[in-house]
Amino acid sequence: MIKVNLLPVRQWRRKEAVRRQISVFFLTLLLLLSVLLAVGITVQGKLVSKRDEIAALEKQKRQLAFVNKKIAQVNKKRKEIENKFTSIEKLQRGRSFTVRAFDEVVTAMPIDRVWLTKMNLSGTKMSLSGVALDNHTVALFMRRLEHSPMVASVSLSMTRKKKIMGKELMEFGLSLGLREKKTQDVKDKG
Repeated sequence: MIKVNLLPVRQWRRKEAVRRQISVFFLTLLLLLSVLLAVGITVQGKLVSKRDEIAALEKQKRQLAFVNKKIAQVNKKRKEIENKFTSIEKLQRGRSFTVRAFDEVVTAMPIDRVWLTKMNLSGTKMSLSGVALDNHTVALFMRRLEHSPMVASVSLSMTRKKKIMGKELMEFGLSLGLREKKTQDVKDKG
């Protein structure tokens, strides 16, 4: 059988062009949806992998937080120990300073002419009180202290006569300024 197309050729070509455009549109749409689906699946895979990585890093962070806490505790203890060592060293220096200061005073005292009744050391200030046979002995004691390398200054705070066991003696008070570092003494060399 023969079919005869009674439609005009132009109209038929238009319909064919519209059908082709609709086919191209749907094929393009299908291709676009496929590409979007592929990109979505790829992004979803990357997202899942990043979430897994974040979870692993969080777990590692929790483990390291414990280590960091231990390190902080150790550092705190180390700092406390260093402070204790510093304090001990300071006390050692202070102890030797005190011994040297008392030694300088005892070395400068005229034997059997001066008797100390009170010594007080506070930092680099020392106060002395005692009795001496006379004013000349107190002056001699002060001169000897002034020549001491550890003594920076000597000042007389008071003198007065005092009877002790029937003898008239001189009661005195001295204030000394001390140096932290002892300079070399000429007497020590000779």
